[in-house]
Amino acid sequence: MPRRATIIDVAERAGVSRQTVSRAMNDLPGISASTREKVLEAAQELNYRPSRFGRGLVEQGPITLGLVVEDLSNAYFAELGAAVVRACAPHGWNVVLAEALNAPRPQQVAGDLARRVDALVGYGVLTADIRGRGGMPVVQLDARPSHLELGGVVELPRDAAMAQLAEHLREAGARRPLVLDLAGGLGRARSLALAAALSTVTGGGEVAVREVDAREGHREMLQEVLADGVDVIVAFNDELAVRLLRALRGLDVDVPAQVRLVGVDGLEIASLVTPELTTLSIDIQAVAEATVALVAGMLDGSVPLRGEGAHRKVPYTLDVRAST
Repeated sequence: MPRRATIIDVAERAGVSRQTVSRAMNDLPGISASTREKVLEAAQELNYRPSRFGRGLVEQGPITLGLVVEDLSNAYFAELGAAVVRACAPHGWNVVLAEALNAPRPQQVAGDLARRVDALVGYGVLTADIRGRGGMPVVQLDARPSHLELGGVVELPRDAAMAQLAEHLREAGARRPLVLDLAGGLGRARSLALAAALSTVTGGGEVAVREVDAREGHREMLQEVLADGVDVIVAFNDELAVRLLRALRGLDVDVPAQVRLVGVDGLEIASLVTPELTTLSIDIQAVAEATVALVAGMLDGSVPLRGEGAHRKVPYTLDVRAST
């Protein structure tokens, strides 16, 4: 293994003192913007990663990975967190989980966590301008290749699976699909992409996207859309789909005879209900393993901190089950 770059190496490359390097890496006052940028560039060139000892902790321990998600009460993020912990175990790494949605200052969660970990992974949260970012592996999950200039990306492409879903529904005789997004529009881009893919079911006509609360008002909404002739409901995620299934059962609506129901994410809960849910499924363990492997490569210098070399893909697939 090549020798790991030290703060002395960075200071020599940038032509500054070790104290100046420390100030630049920790975003402290007392140096100019141009000096800070020069130090950060030197750190990136050398793949320098500040130790947590150097950032003020008492002792150097094992690698710690920080994972920031929107909401840990969401079953998807809970399963992802568990998968990341399992993927880190063979490396002997610790994992710190944080959620942004319910934090007092959501925009600061990633930056605050970055000061206490050796690498940072974010899902749906801002990680581009974290403090102490020089040399630190930063990976965005479910991001686009355009984000590669900011750090690593694990892309979760859905286009092929959505096209397969549209073909499956068309062959099953569906004609009037509806996409249900969660209120607040956090996943609006995904819902609009689903609607566009399902336009082939309607012969090119527009597919409606409607927002609903994650837990309330489902019965009244379903009565309205079913009266309007909707014969397929694609829920934003599996958790919402399961709640809709319960509401449909309360209305004595048969699934799939009267309306077909589809979820997204492929969570275990989708296979534990009757009928089992058709879902656009992602292998969460594969996502975790790809992410941890990417971070490991960044840490040992075999993978760049940004650019195409820091790009990984784990595609969604279609799981056809009894609900369609």
